[in-house]
Amino acid sequence: MNHRTVGLRPKILALIAAAAAVVGVACGDLTGVPASLPTLADSTVVYAINGAPPGAPTALHVYAGQLFSADATFLFDVAFDIDASGHPVILPQRVVASGLAATHTVGLQAATSAYETITRAPTSGYRVDTALVATPGVPVLVQTTDPNTCSVSLTGTVLYAKLVIRSVDPATRQMVVQFTTDPNCGFRSFLPGIPKD
Repeated sequence: MNHRTVGLRPKILALIAAAAAVVGVACGDLTGVPASLPTLADSTVVYAINGAPPGAPTALHVYAGQLFSADATFLFDVAFDIDASGHPVILPQRVVASGLAATHTVGLQAATSAYETITRAPTSGYRVDTALVATPGVPVLVQTTDPNTCSVSLTGTVLYAKLVIRSVDPATRQMVVQFTTDPNCGFRSFLPGIPKD
């Protein structure tokens, strides 16, 4: 090793440290990237996947905060159904799609608090890729690992939502569903506006 190389090493290290300091000041820290999208909330009618008219909304896409038809594009996180006893059922994407067609995992859990009081999603307690028989009025929390939206995110690889079935009509195969989604990867807020965490 010559003297010139030895002299360059401290300069290179100083340059790397300066660049890291600039990035740290600009972003707060490497994981402190702020959210950029507001939470999305809606209350509307959704159909049971079995018995729905063609093209009817039967599924929720968390990132978009919209209802879609649960079709072969599998552009959804959870689909809705009504079982033989008239109970609403929430189906993660992998339950609806075959193993090869499914693109990501979705976890569900029934909440113990009222819908309006849930302002932040928990990070644990979800049952992954398992259908959940819901009770009208009891909120359900959703955790989804959609690679199409969060695969290169610095803030996390999951999205969160809360939903509640307000009413069920087995005769028309319709349900009234209320939901709130946070489209910011890694963020867990259900408060209106752009999340802080």
